[in-house]
Amino acid sequence: MKQKLLYLGWSIYRDIVYSGLDEGITKEHRKKIIHFNTFILLALLVNFFSVISYFYHKLYISALINITSAYFFLLAFWFGSRRKLETGRIIAIINLNLYLIVISYIEGLRAGEYLLYFPYFLVLTFVVSIRRNARELLVVYAITIISSLVCLKVCPYMNNVQVINEALYSRLYSSSLVISLAMTIIFSYAILRVNKDNEEAIMQEKKFGDTIFNTSLDGVFIIFSQTTIIASCNQRALEMFEVKEKREIEGSHIEQWFDEDHIRQFNSIEEAVSSGSPNWQGELAFTTKTGRTFHGYVSVAPFSYKDTRYTKISILDVSHVKMTEFELMKAKEKAEVAAKAKSRFLSNMSHELRTPLNGIIGASNLLLQEEHLPSQKAQLDILQFSSRHMMLLINDILDYNKIEAGKLELAALPVNIKHFIEQVASQFGGQAITKGLEFKTDIDERLDMELITDETRLNQVLSNLLSNAIKFTHEGKITLAVRKLFSSSSKVTVQFIVMDTGIGIPRNKHREIFESFTQADVNTTRKYGGTGLGLAITKKILNQFNSDLLLESEEHKGSAFHFTVELKINENTPRYISEENIGQLEPLQGVKVLIAEDNPVNLSIAKRFLTKWGIAVSEATNGREAVEQFKREEYDLLLIDLEMPEMDGAAALREIRKLNGTIPVVAFTAAVYDNMKTDLLQKGFTDFIHKPFRPGELHSKITYLVAPLRA
Repeated sequence: MKQKLLYLGWSIYRDIVYSGLDEGITKEHRKKIIHFNTFILLALLVNFFSVISYFYHKLYISALINITSAYFFLLAFWFGSRRKLETGRIIAIINLNLYLIVISYIEGLRAGEYLLYFPYFLVLTFVVSIRRNARELLVVYAITIISSLVCLKVCPYMNNVQVINEALYSRLYSSSLVISLAMTIIFSYAILRVNKDNEEAIMQEKKFGDTIFNTSLDGVFIIFSQTTIIASCNQRALEMFEVKEKREIEGSHIEQWFDEDHIRQFNSIEEAVSSGSPNWQGELAFTTKTGRTFHGYVSVAPFSYKDTRYTKISILDVSHVKMTEFELMKAKEKAEVAAKAKSRFLSNMSHELRTPLNGIIGASNLLLQEEHLPSQKAQLDILQFSSRHMMLLINDILDYNKIEAGKLELAALPVNIKHFIEQVASQFGGQAITKGLEFKTDIDERLDMELITDETRLNQVLSNLLSNAIKFTHEGKITLAVRKLFSSSSKVTVQFIVMDTGIGIPRNKHREIFESFTQADVNTTRKYGGTGLGLAITKKILNQFNSDLLLESEEHKGSAFHFTVELKINENTPRYISEENIGQLEPLQGVKVLIAEDNPVNLSIAKRFLTKWGIAVSEATNGREAVEQFKREEYDLLLIDLEMPEMDGAAALREIRKLNGTIPVVAFTAAVYDNMKTDLLQKGFTDFIHKPFRPGELHSKITYLVAPLRA
């Protein structure tokens, strides 16, 4: 029962004291409401006990005055609970002052009611905060002092409005004194408790602030702006500068902790910030107590406190970031060197491999064009096929490197698609028939038109697909189908399909075969050979055409590779040279060409073709010899190898350009490297041709370059 009564009392107390505390109010406003409600509760308790006492002593007028006062206190509480705290406080203060004047007048000063002014003065400091509302407190104090003076001046010492004898006066005075003392003690305790709570809150806030200050990842210095002396620092600053105690830093000049090269820079920053410039942020170098230098990302911000100007310096150690940047820079430099070495290596290797291949392919072409025994035809075909296959392998490696480096660029030249496909079919039809396979072509007749594309890359794609089809098919047929899907006045969409009845590809390998150096099966690699780059290169070349290589295949049921490309229609009709009719190429009688080539095989091959076309050929085996011959004779065109002893092609060209700045000069080279065309043009070459060369291409370039001279 006792616990229930205590709980009931505590619940009533909480409901009264915490009334009007809505969400969203400030911490300070919350305190004001609690203090005001506490004051109202105590005032109502005093009224309650006073009414009981007055009824007991039959002082009904005094009891009525207390009941009236209690009513106004309840009215003030109601306003406070309705978010009208200021109105409630005004009502409460006026009510209390009027109550003390009226009750003292009715009972007389001898009853001692005026003694309640003493706890009332304490109540004012409890209800009104002197720190934030000093003016309000002074106004309320002034009203209370005036009211107390009016009370003492107007009220009689004794009054006959009620019947009060000597003994009752004595009891009234004693009760007023006890209530006054009790109220004074209660409010004194409340004020002390509030001050203690405030002090604890301040200490907690300070502790919280110190915790944040000392656990910051930044080292923080607080310096006097005028003297640049360090006033304070946090724990991170001690760790950062390898110092054990704050006294080793506090009191020293901030310049003492900067790297010598950055002291002047910081001084200019500090002056600019102190003079009103915005906060500064950037990187500076510092020196620790042990002499170690580290880099920090610094924020400099000015502020004022108690008329003293300070500067806050926050330092984030970025030494690890700097070290990482340095390591990344070194790694980048190494990667660039490695890339250049790789590019140079591939260029040199291509030159070394292409040079003998040029001789082999050139010799096989000459032998096939000249008279030979019928029994030698098969061996010559094998020689030509093997050399071209070797060239394809070299091109695969070089093309893959170029694609990986993002250096592959597509040409835009006119090509008759129907004739182009017929040439591709004739190239691979013989291989299929030799293997006992049927080779079928299905070419859309509407493609007998000229489209703008890269013939070389398109040929490379189809060659890879047809080579694979022949390689992996043992019986059945190979089909090359080309269809016109859509067309407009300026563009045509063409579909290419290569189908075979070969070994097929398992469904779980459809993605893997497009990866570099990957084939469908290890046994496939052992049995059929190959680099595993063909399909990877083919797919990436088609990506350059804004297309993709698609596959439909089942194991033991053959494969079908297909892709579509959108090509522009050529508006002009160019002249074509058919390499199948090399012997019927236009003669170039009267043209004089100087060949500079140190390889005797390559020199012999090139010379044989040029003389077949009626060209007068002079030869030089190095760059120096080429320059000397150019000084002695006049030529229509120069064909110069890049890699030659004594003086290379570029050096020889510089000397020749001093003598003649307009003569056409073609670079005759097996080298392949990034931005090759741009580099050769900058060196003064007019054009270039790769070794092994295509006779028709060489004839075309010479015809084009010497045409203005013959006109």
